[in-house]
Amino acid sequence: MFKKFVAVMMVGVSLSTVVEAASPAGEVKRDPRIRYHQYSENQVYKLDLYLKSVTAVQFSSGEEVQSILIGDSASWEVVKLKSGNVVSIKPTIPSAATNMTIYTNARVYAFELRSLNEYQVGTGEIPVFRSVFTYPTPPKAKANPVPKVEQINSKYMLSGKASFRPVWVQDNGKQTSFFLPENAPRPAILKVGPKGTEELINSRTAGTRIVVDGVSDFWVLRIGDETVCVGKEEMIKPAPSFGISSSTPEVAHAR
Repeated sequence: MFKKFVAVMMVGVSLSTVVEAASPAGEVKRDPRIRYHQYSENQVYKLDLYLKSVTAVQFSSGEEVQSILIGDSASWEVVKLKSGNVVSIKPTIPSAATNMTIYTNARVYAFELRSLNEYQVGTGEIPVFRSVFTYPTPPKAKANPVPKVEQINSKYMLSGKASFRPVWVQDNGKQTSFFLPENAPRPAILKVGPKGTEELINSRTAGTRIVVDGVSDFWVLRIGDETVCVGKEEMIKPAPSFGISSSTPEVAHAR
């Protein structure tokens, strides 16, 4: 009894080994009667189809066939299926050749059709039961760069009582803007260097706003003998010699 049991087990193991050898793990064999086409808009796809056989042409999921153009409609039966993305093609006479173009809601497909005689089993002929389109993986969309938020610094203090004394001063790291009172005269804008030297800077005027390129810790606005000194808040206390200090009565924030 034990020997019989062992013999049965060995036969089972042998059969299992044969099955595993025929179908290695992870390997899926494609039936040659199902053809795959890599889609390209500029490609013409050739289909050789047999009499009394029907071929299903399958497009991508969600794609909807909208128009079918065929040169010889009398020799071919072409039907759009209810799924919307599948078309059946069947030749009605031998040795028929024509072209066909299919428009979907997403793509256009061009075909060259030829009909052959009836398919004969055992002749080595391989009919096409399904013609399936595959599609290249679309490139990943580049993420839009996050726009940099412009950093505005308006922490300025001023000294001087001239009529053109700014009511507001700000910079964005690249340009400095001085907002003057209405109808105020336009002063010259001078950039103050580390050693107290003054450099006349070209400016542009837009309404009450004067814009200069660049930033500076200190500025001087001048018309004749009238002067207004402008400085960044964090630079005021270390530089009282410039004429601005937090203890000066006429000093005020530019706000």
